[in-house]
Order: sequence, then structure tokens, then C-alpha cells
Amino acid sequence: MFEGSRARLAATGLDTDSAAARWAGPGLSDTYRCAVLRPDPQPQPPHQAARLRRMLASTDVIAAVLALLFAGFFVVGGSFAATDSTIWFSASVGAALGSLLIVLLLAVVLYLPIRIGYRWLDRRWDSAADPDAAAAAQVIPMRRALRRWLLPSVGILLAGWIPWLLIHYPGSVDSDTITQLFQSLGLARRVDHHPWFDTAIFGWFWDLGRPFGSYNLGLFAFLLFQVVATAFAMALVLVYLARLGLPRGPRLVLTVFVAAFPTFAMSVAVMSKDTFAAIFWLPFFVLYVEALRTRGRFLMRPWIALGAVGVCIPLVLAKRPNVYVLVLCVVVLLLVVARGTRLRLLLGTGVVLVVTSVLWPHVVLPALGVAPGTGTDSLSIPLQQTARTVRQHGKDISPAQRAAIDRVLRYDGLAKAYVPRRSDSVKGRWDDEAPLSAKLAYFKVWLTQLLRYPGTYFAATANNTYEYFAPVSRLDFQSDLDLRRYIDFWVSRSFKGTTRAQVEEVALALRPPAALAPVRSAVNRATTTFTTGNLLASKALYCSWIPLLALGFALRRRNWFLALATVPLFLNLAILVAGPIALPRYMIPLIHGSVLMVGLLLVPIRWLPARLDPVAEGDRPAAVSDAHHPG
Repeated sequence: MFEGSRARLAATGLDTDSAAARWAGPGLSDTYRCAVLRPDPQPQPPHQAARLRRMLASTDVIAAVLALLFAGFFVVGGSFAATDSTIWFSASVGAALGSLLIVLLLAVVLYLPIRIGYRWLDRRWDSAADPDAAAAAQVIPMRRALRRWLLPSVGILLAGWIPWLLIHYPGSVDSDTITQLFQSLGLARRVDHHPWFDTAIFGWFWDLGRPFGSYNLGLFAFLLFQVVATAFAMALVLVYLARLGLPRGPRLVLTVFVAAFPTFAMSVAVMSKDTFAAIFWLPFFVLYVEALRTRGRFLMRPWIALGAVGVCIPLVLAKRPNVYVLVLCVVVLLLVVARGTRLRLLLGTGVVLVVTSVLWPHVVLPALGVAPGTGTDSLSIPLQQTARTVRQHGKDISPAQRAAIDRVLRYDGLAKAYVPRRSDSVKGRWDDEAPLSAKLAYFKVWLTQLLRYPGTYFAATANNTYEYFAPVSRLDFQSDLDLRRYIDFWVSRSFKGTTRAQVEEVALALRPPAALAPVRSAVNRATTTFTTGNLLASKALYCSWIPLLALGFALRRRNWFLALATVPLFLNLAILVAGPIALPRYMIPLIHGSVLMVGLLLVPIRWLPARLDPVAEGDRPAAVSDAHHPG
């Protein structure tokens, strides 16, 4: 006010100081001069350190770490995808600095959507006034949920999957499955390398078509069974999420996505041990999550315990690495379940292990004349590292080290056998019957070379596994029946008296009808165009990004139930890393399991308290209204 009056007086040419003093009156002139005539001090800019502290305080640390990690995956994976080497970031100091700059820029780009996504999830979770009450109140009995939502979910899934199977009639078959067919026909040695449990079941379906002179019929019958069974397993996941309180909208989006997105339809239309094992994987994952949520209490119901054993036995028999997933998941459960449930959990696991690791391999298979398989798949990492070292540093390897390698891997030709993205050629040279002393001598050399050539060892492993982490390759499941390129391989694996004509008679009998060729080609081209460059169709999204994002959100919320729910996914990722090649069919557990993981992120749920009323909460009469579970 005083400043405005002073300005008007100055405009008239009067003495502003005397005029102001007269206007203000005696005793106020000094005050006026202090308030008016002395300019207000200008605000000082905040110190840069304080500004930096505020910026860091507002940063979502976990989102930033994940953004940096994913950006690093991009650069490292891109280098191996383009050059099968680390040349993009290791060729020179300039290359390293340029790669670092790209990582930082990508991290900034990735940080924003990760942070926005986490904040959106935070709002959903924070809207639950009492999460502990929600954990108990929103859950309805599973039987009621199944009656309400199972068949509609199955119907939507089949509406999306069956057309793909019909267009690609009789379906697709993996080359390993044809090897199993030759074994079941008696044209090749019976070996449990590819699980005989699968071979026997596949053989039953092949036999359906043989009386009609058509292997096509047997293949289609199996795939129809597999598609329907997997639809029920996936519907179980969706029903379980609905039971936990997932609203109708998100649940419908998840259901339609799984039904319509090509990756899922393609994954279930291939006859392979991995796809078949996935039928049991999804129920197992649901059982694990529910055992975690209830701290094992729901396993106290006899029919649930028997059902869990009934799921776990074929899960392990259909795919042997699943035994590691089972055992480690049980270890996690033993750490968190209520004390009274541990004995039952141990007994059930013991039954599964006795059947799958004792009775089946040591009693049943020998009685059927099936030879045991080898464990060389688990050696892919060290064998690839040795082969790459021999190729790049062969001149520096001492004669003693060469001899140790030669006793188990045949040193001559090892460098030429090395294929950067597939370990089959190298691990096929492994002498599984070599004495233990020779194997120990080899691993001593392996350790010595690890310390001497750590960069080479890293490159060998990254070259074989980068597709699991960097979204630079798409999920491209087999969608044709052109098996001619495998004929020579099958002839070499058959009995000595088996002729090439016999092999061709079986393998080439599988062929799609010519009338479907135009529509099949059009659909395949459209699918390739749609999935190329599509993050939703990348291997890395399902194998590592979704599990890492889920774990990051769980750590932000300090929700240990959600964090431990990611354990089966990371165990499957570890199996992939230890495997021979990044084939899409190996990734099916992570692809299908991502549906449950994404659904859990959308449900503000916690595990039940450690001490609870002994009555199982899922069996008590439901007091919750249908308003909590619309649709």
C-alpha cells in the first residue's frame, strides 16, 4: 500500500519523503521509512546441494535401479544379438563411454513409465483402508468361485485358441517329439533323455491315428486335448485371482489378452514336453501362492493335500528340472507356514520325490526297458565357457590343461564345435562315463581359466542367455510341419537297421492339408508383422522383466507375500539360464505364469497372520457380498 502511494506522489513531482512523513503522522515516519524506503531483500536461490537432495528424495529408487538394469540389458543384449560379442562396449574406451551414455539415456526413458506404473499400483493398494482385513474379507470360497467363473473363462480362452489350431491343422510338433515317436515305434533306442512319461502319453495319441493310417489324426487329437486342458489350467488362474478380489474389468482384460494375443495361442498348439508340462505348472503355481497366502493352512484339508500331490507328480515326470522348482518352493514354504502344517508339507513332498526320483527311474523304467537319460543339459554353462576359451585362447592353454579337457570333451575339434547361442554341439561331446577323477580334473581347469579369462566366460554365458533379459528377439513358436531338415539327424539316432525310407515314411506323413495353405500363410504373415518389434511378444518381457517389476513393487510395498510369490518364476529363469538354448517352448512356464503374477500386482492382498483361528478361512461361510466380486 505504501509503495503504491509513494509512486503516485513521485509522479506529481512532490517530495515523497516529506509528504509521506506528513501523511503518516508523528512517530510513524521512521517506521514508514524502514518499511517503504528500504527495498525488500531479494529471495536467495536455493543452494545446489539442497536442490539435489530434494530431487533425490523424490526419486523412486527401485524404479531407477530397474530402469538402469533394463537399459543395461538392452545394450549388452544388443551387442550379442548383432555381433555375438561384447564389441559394442569393450572395443575401446570410447565404445565403453558411448555405451554408458546410451544406458543412462535409456534409463531415463524407462524410468518414467516404471515410476508411473508403480504410482498407479500404489493408488490401487492404498485404496484398501485395511489391507489385513481385505486379505480375509474379500476372499470367497474357491468352490463358489469355480462355479461362477471357471466355464466362462474357459469359453473365452478356447474362442481365441481353437481357431489357431484349426487353421494350422493338424498342429505343430517339435523335432524332439518326433525322436520320442521313433522310440515309441521301436525304431530307436528307448532312452529317458526326453522324459519317457511324455513319450508314453504321446505314443497313446499317435496310436489313435495309426489304425486310420494317419499320424495327423493322432497329433490333432493330442493338441486338442492339450489346448482344452491348458485352457482349464489358465482359467483356474483367472478364477483364483477373482476369488482374491480382482475386479471384473482387469480380470476381463487379462482373459481377453491371453485368449487373443498370438503368443498364447501359438504356445499351446505345439506337441512338446515343455507345453505338456505346462498343464500341471499353472495349478502348481496357484497351489504355491495359496499355500503362501494362508501360511500353509489350506493344505490341511485332505482333498487339497491329495490334489497337490496329484499335480506335482506329473509336473516332475513331464519335465525333470521341475523337481528343483518343487523342492526350493517347499523350502520357502517351510520358512513361512504355520508350525502345524510343516509335517504335512514334508510328507507330501516326500511322496512326490519317492515316486518321481526312486520308483519311476529305478523300478518302472527298467521294467519297461528304458535306459536312463544323461544330465549334460545342466552343464551347458561351464562347457560353453570352456569351448569359447579354447576358440579364443587356444594357443595359451597348457598341454596339461588340454589333456584334462580332452579326457571329458575331446579337445580336437572343440573350438569348431562351439556355437555361441546353442550348447548342443559342445555338450554332445561330453563323456558322461568318464571317471570321477577325470571330471574333477576338468573342473579344476575350468576354475583356473575362469580366474584367467573372466571376460570370455561372461561372454560365453551372455551369448547363450541374453534373449532372456534383452527385448531384442520375439517369441516365435513353431507353426509349420516341414520336418525334412531333421531327417539325417533322426536316421543317425535310429537303430542300425532302420532305413532312411522308414524315417521319411513317419516324419513326412505329418503334413497340413493343402486347402488351408493360403489362409495359414496369411495368418502367419500377419502374426509375424504384429509381433515383430512388439515388446509384448518379446522373450525378455516374460522371462525377466515381469518378474523383476513384480519383485520391485513388492519391495517398495514391503509386501513379503508378493515378493516370495515371484520365487517360482525366478527358479524357472535360473533353469533357462542353465539350459542349452533360448527356445520359446522352454519359456512357457514364465509366459503362462506371468498372468498370475500380473493379476497379483492388481490385488491389494497380504498373507494371513501367523496365528489365526484354526478354521480354514477359505472354508468358512462367506460373509462377503457379491458386490465385492462383480461379474
